[in-house]
Amino acid sequence: MLAPVIVFAYDRPDHLKRALDALAKNDLASESVLYVYCDGAREWGGEEEEVQRKAQGCYIAKRYGIMYCPKEDYRAYLERIEMTRLVARQQTGFKEVHVVEREKNIGLADNIVGAVTEIVNRYDRVIAFEDDIVCTRGCLTYLNDALEVYEDDDKVMHISAWMYPNKGQFPTTFFYDSPYPAGGWATWKRAWKHFNPDVADHVAFWQDKWKEFDIEGEDHLSRQLIGNFNGTLKTWYVKWYSSMRRMDGLCLYPGTAMSNNIGWDNSGETSLSSTRYYVEHPAEYTKVERVQIERNRKAFKFIRIWYSGHWYSKRHRRQWLSLLKKWLHL
Repeated sequence: MLAPVIVFAYDRPDHLKRALDALAKNDLASESVLYVYCDGAREWGGEEEEVQRKAQGCYIAKRYGIMYCPKEDYRAYLERIEMTRLVARQQTGFKEVHVVEREKNIGLADNIVGAVTEIVNRYDRVIAFEDDIVCTRGCLTYLNDALEVYEDDDKVMHISAWMYPNKGQFPTTFFYDSPYPAGGWATWKRAWKHFNPDVADHVAFWQDKWKEFDIEGEDHLSRQLIGNFNGTLKTWYVKWYSSMRRMDGLCLYPGTAMSNNIGWDNSGETSLSSTRYYVEHPAEYTKVERVQIERNRKAFKFIRIWYSGHWYSKRHRRQWLSLLKKWLHL
């Protein structure tokens, strides 16, 4: 049985259209069941002068699910949400298409965790994409093959369709202990049952082991976990990452990415403008053959260096500082 495919959407109809069209071109699309989970709209909180002074245009108070902006901006926002849902309803090319439209805004983190939990408990396995992921035509084949090959290996908990841009210096597939959340991924019910949403429990576990937690060499993972703990952030990935690490789980990566993220264009609420993640020649297909289930040392060094250059660039420091202020409502 092929794994069902989930796509998460919100208010970017053009991005969703490109993502779904790319998925529909996959060799296994016509045999796959597609679920599109569309998040709901935030409530309009009015046009507060203080908020308008702090931000030009639309300002979103994430913690409360409220949007403060001029009425015309709010109407345009609602139109984007409806257009996004229309794109999902009109999609063809799959065995079945199911569109789940959230009545209220629950945020990306809860949308992903809730949908993955629901679908993986029903089908025992799942493939997930966000609305800004454009994959190659062999991506679903690769993900389904990997789910089949490593189905009974408890140590394998996550399959990634994306790999950091490189010059072909990695094997066809290999293992690493940090699951990349964007770019398309897959998992099993046996692995997802270990997902622990209790941030306080994760913080307590890693309290004296932050260097071990931040395997990429910088502190962006621990900062993300602490941000979830103190309420300034609400993300799902760092909880999944921590849950996997605590189980000594590994993620299977392709040597060359099979997707690109088109959301690094400042269109998302948590994304910056960047070309650093762009893979110029993604693989059309990656053959999955069983390899030794252990962390690839070369990948460990490569990814540490990749992140070190990323987090310490002046341009990205300024961008992340700006985004952090937005999260903190400063």
